[in-house]
Amino acid sequence: MRALPIAVLGIAAYAVLLALTVPARYLAARLEDSAPGRYQVREAEGTLWHGSAKAVLRAPGGALVVERVQWDFLASRLASGRLAFAIDVKGAGFEARYELARSLSGWGVRDLAARADAAIATLALPWLAHWRPEGTVSAAASAIDVADNDLRGTLAVEWKGAAVAHSQVKPLGSWRAEVRAEGGAAKVRVATLDGPLNITGQGTLTLPARLAFTGEARAEGADARALEPLMNLLGPAKPDGTRTLDWRVP
Repeated sequence: MRALPIAVLGIAAYAVLLALTVPARYLAARLEDSAPGRYQVREAEGTLWHGSAKAVLRAPGGALVVERVQWDFLASRLASGRLAFAIDVKGAGFEARYELARSLSGWGVRDLAARADAAIATLALPWLAHWRPEGTVSAAASAIDVADNDLRGTLAVEWKGAAVAHSQVKPLGSWRAEVRAEGGAAKVRVATLDGPLNITGQGTLTLPARLAFTGEARAEGADARALEPLMNLLGPAKPDGTRTLDWRVP
């Protein structure tokens, strides 16, 4: 009676081992075929177990060049029913480290730590291009899980040394956004860390990229008058001079 379960376990282990020895070049070719024109993989080396490559990703706002992506299979995660890899990504103006896993329930990210130049955001969100954002954006999360359009987890994002083309005041400040999801639309809260442009508010984020945000903006300090042109773009003025924010994307 015990022979069958043991045999099944042996076959499964062999299948995993066989898959992990597939050359990275073969996997790169399959990735490119799955979405023609969206990915271009170069210099793929190693196997599914451990490997590295260079890549070009075609985003809505242009091409993102990944100078190096390295992956390492995390065998210890199999005990918890997850097929997981440690991922290290680097490119011009951005870098990220995280654990990417697949389970029966969906995809998961663990221990995310990422940093990028703010200008890179225009590749994913072309409508930001005319603002020409500057500064550094960092993101961190201990655990995020996605199953279809169901999102769960907490993501902290900070934009430091922020600046945009529509204002001569640089930097405008630094802000922190917390995205908390418990299924369905995620809740977003924004607070100001420092700087003359104080922004606070809250909203919702619905996958893949629908944002509804309300709040207020207030210019402070010696730069308050110089910020008026930008404030006029952000929203209508209240009697006390603060601006009402009501943003919908898309």
